[in-house]
Amino acid sequence: RGASNAHSASPALLERARLSLAMAEAATAAATAAATAASTAAPEPAAIGEGEAPAKEVDTMEARRAEIMAKVEAARSAGAKLEKQKADFFGEHAGITCDGCGCGPIVGYRYRCTRCANHDVCEACFDAWKGGEGEIKNGLASQRLSSNPKDHNFDMHKDKGFKSLVKGVVAAAVAKKPKPNEPCSCDSGKKYKKCCGAGGK
Repeated sequence: RGASNAHSASPALLERARLSLAMAEAATAAATAAATAASTAAPEPAAIGEGEAPAKEVDTMEARRAEIMAKVEAARSAGAKLEKQKADFFGEHAGITCDGCGCGPIVGYRYRCTRCANHDVCEACFDAWKGGEGEIKNGLASQRLSSNPKDHNFDMHKDKGFKSLVKGVVAAAVAKKPKPNEPCSCDSGKKYKKCCGAGGK
């Protein structure tokens, strides 16, 4: 009899198991549907964070690109200024001897002290001066000069004996010859007719 009861109970247990399984599957399906609906209606916080990161990276890249372009433009401007400086002052300064080392004529850049009556130095001696923090040489010894570097201040200079060593500058200078009453191109502050243009030059 016990065996008979066991056999007769088996279909009931199977049916109960089937019902439990069906309920579990239904609950799982409902949970899945709810999760899908929620994800469609509003993005998860993680998704928002992922979307913001690329935007920040783009802003950073744009800022770096702008910074690089600014440096490139500054370098171009400095290069153009240097080229003009070479064209205007880099050359042979006929008849001018460096008061610092005694070399002459000065070739390259010539610097004249704005605080002395007649004090010219070459580029090497100008570099040794170091803006008033270096030294002042008087190798030529043709005049008395203060040995204190802070007593001097130098600017680039040229006069009518200057010959540019930059290709094409001489021709350009001839083409742009100033008129008699215009300032002389040698930067002397005088009118052309009373400076480099004197005597019908």
